[in-house]
Amino acid sequence: MKNSIVISIIYSLLFFSCIGPFKGNFPETQFPAELEVVTRKAWKWKKIKGDVPIPQEIKKITIHHGGEEFSPEKDPVQYLLNLQNWSRNEKKWVDIPYHFMIDLQGKIYEARPLAYPGDTNTSYDPTGHALICVMGNYEVQTLSEVQLQAVVDLTAYLAQSYNLTIRDIGGHKDYTETLCPGKDLYRYLEDGTIPYEVNRLLKKQE
Repeated sequence: MKNSIVISIIYSLLFFSCIGPFKGNFPETQFPAELEVVTRKAWKWKKIKGDVPIPQEIKKITIHHGGEEFSPEKDPVQYLLNLQNWSRNEKKWVDIPYHFMIDLQGKIYEARPLAYPGDTNTSYDPTGHALICVMGNYEVQTLSEVQLQAVVDLTAYLAQSYNLTIRDIGGHKDYTETLCPGKDLYRYLEDGTIPYEVNRLLKKQE
């Protein structure tokens, strides 16, 4: 699996090696069978048009929350489409600010291409960070077991893909003044649960 990941990363870096108009399709990421991800194609992600940023080298994995309450009745796909439109039209960002998003059922969605740095309304520079966002506001909502497992599984996949360690895993608030990713999500970073479980998965894959 590692060889295919390395080839994919190299291809992406070569493919996106300059700033300029982009009209084609992004290489489709091949996720391992044990990691279920709703791909950009599956949720009808709209292609990036116009200038794109210089590709980044992933050095950290940073966990966020959406910051607004997310109810079970809310459609995650429509939320993604709305977020994409808002990000591009209102914020003038290249795409959704995060690379992956996780819904209330623990389903993982592929968002902004990892080749490109994410965006933020806060003061830290997200260049070099793979950004995971859990839909919802975890200052007031409670993270479920399936969501926590999705965060662990996705973080372990990214850590293995980019040769990172648990020291490279953090929350948004570790880099700037913010409540993100919310106290009920951040506690699993603070008490070592997420790093421990990620490390356990990485050791199983050695």
